[in-house]
Amino acid sequence: IVICHAHPRMQGTMKSPLLLAIAEDCVRRDFGVVRFNFRGVGNSEGTGSDGIDEVADAVGALALARESFRELPAGLVGWSFGGAVAARAAGQDGDVAACALIAPSTVERPGVIAELPPARDLGLTCPTLVACGSNDKVSLPADCRAWVEGAPNVRYHEINAANHFFWAKYDALTEAVGSFLQQTMT
Repeated sequence: IVICHAHPRMQGTMKSPLLLAIAEDCVRRDFGVVRFNFRGVGNSEGTGSDGIDEVADAVGALALARESFRELPAGLVGWSFGGAVAARAAGQDGDVAACALIAPSTVERPGVIAELPPARDLGLTCPTLVACGSNDKVSLPADCRAWVEGAPNVRYHEINAANHFFWAKYDALTEAVGSFLQQTMT
């Protein structure tokens, strides 16, 4: 499982507590996990963009995961900005076994994130889960539901009373994501 973090300008890194909880749950479920920082974050070289250039970072992490865990299928998980990047990467790589997008950024925010084309137009062939909090004020549930609409392999899951950071809802989120990955990748 390759994990893509939230926007660097919003303190997103591979060490975000939400993603550490997802990674730990994936390891408990016997998945190999690759976490990485997007370009320009931590010790990573390069300069960040609006989520377009970072797709190459996610594709590179997928290549590393496939090399490291040769016998296992590769999946993607992304949160917020990282969710949009993971969706684009999964659309480009037809061999991704599953993709879980946590409150993905679907709406353009100039200078921050490019608009994410609807799921049905991205070329997503793998089973994809979009998990969003009912109280999310960053990635609005209505926007995430609209993004999923009409995509045959994509399903929407809303976590009641959760915000964008899933405070006090980590258990519900990790269960939703982990169960989805386990059902689709094993």
